[in-house]
Amino acid sequence: MQKDNFRRWLTLAIISISGGVSFDLAYLRYIYQIPMAKFMGFSNTEIGLIMSTFGITAIVLYAPSGVIADKFSHRKMMTFAMIATGLLGLLMAVYPPFWVMILIQVAFAITTILLLWSVSIKAASLLGNHEEQGKIMGWMEGLRGVGVMLLAVFTMWVFSLFLPDDPNSLKTVILIYSGVYILLGILCWFFVSDGFTAHNESAESQKNMPAFAMSDILSVLKISTTWYCSMIIFGVYTIYAILSYSTNYLTEMYGMSLVAASYMGIVINKIFRAMCGPVGGLITTYGRLKSPTRVIQLLAIISVITLVALLITNQNPGSVVVGIGLILLLAFACYASRGLYFACIGEARTPQYIMGTTVGICSVIGFLPDVFVYPIIGHWQDSLPPAEAYRNMWLMGLFATGLVIVFTFLLFNNIKRSGSTASARIPLQAEE
Repeated sequence: MQKDNFRRWLTLAIISISGGVSFDLAYLRYIYQIPMAKFMGFSNTEIGLIMSTFGITAIVLYAPSGVIADKFSHRKMMTFAMIATGLLGLLMAVYPPFWVMILIQVAFAITTILLLWSVSIKAASLLGNHEEQGKIMGWMEGLRGVGVMLLAVFTMWVFSLFLPDDPNSLKTVILIYSGVYILLGILCWFFVSDGFTAHNESAESQKNMPAFAMSDILSVLKISTTWYCSMIIFGVYTIYAILSYSTNYLTEMYGMSLVAASYMGIVINKIFRAMCGPVGGLITTYGRLKSPTRVIQLLAIISVITLVALLITNQNPGSVVVGIGLILLLAFACYASRGLYFACIGEARTPQYIMGTTVGICSVIGFLPDVFVYPIIGHWQDSLPPAEAYRNMWLMGLFATGLVIVFTFLLFNNIKRSGSTASARIPLQAEE
């Protein structure tokens, strides 16, 4: 029994780390944008287009990834996805031309989103029964963050060992990621199960629940809370995308060295992400504000104050400590909100039988910043002086955070009205 329990947790670690680090090559720009421009010969605008290509393709593939998770072997899908992603990394390491990088990003989206996104989540959930889902998912998020953080720190250390003008520095980083992907793919073959399960446990809980129909998709789109939740995710995710430019901002505006700024990028985009994600849940559990929507609204107000301070200091950068502190505060508010924004869907009393459809629709709308943020900011970086480019970037963040405040207000008011009228405003009701 103890041996089986150890294997279960080891399997969870393999699934979680695989699902977490698999995106790192597709999002290599988050830490290595300057080396990518320097050694791969891309302009900032081209790097933004490369990123948006992945985002556009991912948006299309989120929904069918759920079908893959339900219809095909988890072991085969995860093994193939991780090894294929590693092989794509080997191609990326030869510094291919722009059009090839575009094709690689499309392929990355297929391997990481279509074949891995929903499969990894479902494979992890099958490792525990109904009562253990909270614990399983919590550990999955934690292990995912730890894996991403450790690999990022290790590759950054390897990168720092090379001379600043050595093109092999970035190539070595890409090769390390590729090797880790292939190794994880092999481990998935030996530890991940096929995922074929009996439905006796869920049959009783679904007996009194309406069957899903295609018409429910249109019904979901007619529910106001679907759009409120989508726009909350949209605003928070815009800040998440903007924070990926922290390395560039600290380098160009405060004169930090590339290695030092890259380490800060790891702290901001990796370590803070792993640490702050569960904080929102702790606030709603132990704090006075029990509502995820209200907590996100409070964090958005903190973000607005921080962004105004960044706009002021952007005009006359002084102490780098102040710049780092403001970015860390913005990152805290963003990552804590990311840990809560899908909880808003449940708080809005979304019926269980359309919960998955609602999450899918909110993901498509909410993750749209992946499509446009990177090419727009990249264009600003190429065509404007640094101070003006980053002023525009913070203004974009201020607008996005304003959306979060507005739609959390609308959503919370809807939730209060629904609570007082037995959810009468929601046209789709789950039987209780």
